[in-house]
Amino acid sequence: MVLAVALLLGGLFAYSLLQTTQSSARLHERQLALHAEVATLAREKADLEGLRAYLATDEYIEAVARTEFGLVRVGETAVLVQAPPAPGTDRVARRWWQELFAP
Repeated sequence: MVLAVALLLGGLFAYSLLQTTQSSARLHERQLALHAEVATLAREKADLEGLRAYLATDEYIEAVARTEFGLVRVGETAVLVQAPPAPGTDRVARRWWQELFAP
């Protein structure tokens, strides 16, 4: 009887040890994944902080003022260049079957 109880307790102990080991392994894998995610997010944060610093510079503000709004500095002359239309763009858009069966 004592042997049966001892075997039962030994089995329960082994089962508990196995469960704890598996749980520990899963937690370790999760920890590694989270460390990798933290490293990725840290790189993204550094990139975004660099971009934010660039967007706050006078160089960027001047580039946007020139390209988006067409502004120039005092003493400069703005030149607007208009290229001729690309060949073939003056044609009316037609469906493929209209092109195929057109006279």
